[in-house]
Amino acid sequence: MTYIDPQKRANAEKNGSPHAREEVIAEWHALAEKVCRELQRAGLPAYVQYPNTLADMQAGACVYVDTVEGPAGGVHVSWNAGASLTEEIFDFMQPDRLDLLEPVIAHGTRVASLMNETIRSALTLAGFRTRDAVELNDLAPGTYVAGRQPRQWFIEHILTEGVLGLIAAIRTWYPSDDGSGESAGISAAGKARLTERGIRIMRDSLHRLPDDDRLELARVFRRLAGAMHSQNMASRGFWEADRSLLELPDELCLLPQEPSAVAGGSVTRSQMLAATYIALLGSIELADEDTVGVDGAVKITEAWTGTLLRRMERAPDEDRQELIRLFREAAREETDPAHKAFASGFSKAIGLVEEGD
Repeated sequence: MTYIDPQKRANAEKNGSPHAREEVIAEWHALAEKVCRELQRAGLPAYVQYPNTLADMQAGACVYVDTVEGPAGGVHVSWNAGASLTEEIFDFMQPDRLDLLEPVIAHGTRVASLMNETIRSALTLAGFRTRDAVELNDLAPGTYVAGRQPRQWFIEHILTEGVLGLIAAIRTWYPSDDGSGESAGISAAGKARLTERGIRIMRDSLHRLPDDDRLELARVFRRLAGAMHSQNMASRGFWEADRSLLELPDELCLLPQEPSAVAGGSVTRSQMLAATYIALLGSIELADEDTVGVDGAVKITEAWTGTLLRRMERAPDEDRQELIRLFREAAREETDPAHKAFASGFSKAIGLVEEGD
């Protein structure tokens, strides 16, 4: 199949905006089909806009290929609102009625932003590498899909989720009202003590990452924080949802002005996430009862180690072994004896390593 007519290709080349090679475009279309199937599998209405066909405004996720040669070329996904909302917006975009302050336009923008974030989260969870399309082209809406993630993405995903979840749980912890006898929450000073070590490890390690890795790490944190906030909002309601989740990525990925005196050599994103995750859990486990009550400590740690174990239930054995290796490596790098002892026994304590292994 020929995707670009030879004459159109020659004209584009002449005008300084050449198309990608035919074999490259073919690969992009194969990827577009996979992206569409994955979105449909997640329950989202999705379709592929094929080449040489008139663009339509079918509601749902429109998956299409930009054939240009360059960074913006490849698979894109944009969200189309339903017909009634789209028509209302277009009515206020006509020259004789143009009113960008009309509430329905702002509503449409918010809907598109929310759905594009959902699309990115669903595709990231399925193992695709995504980014906001506007990063590549100021005029491009939606999501750019660069291809499949290597298997390592899965480890990074569950560790990032754990780091965000633990910090948010500590900072928002309050006693239950179920008659369990818990008498106090965690003070502001206690929350700072419980999170300080993990955040410091995270920030100090940023100096040891290449620039591209730091940018990608920040993107992963923002995507997951957005997805977790959406889940929180669905379960607790708009006003009760923890908005601090949305601020955490910027706090965690803030590069210190000066590297740590004991920063060491280079690290991978997975290594620093594993060390941060273990440090946060260790800080809770080793805290005194004046900082966090036993019930609170157990509920927070069991919730997030339980989440990690559920994520690993259907993962290939090589993923499980890689996660165990990362935790063991974090234990070896520990300098505090108490934290080292905790980290060394962590994988076995939660059942990630079976007895006898």
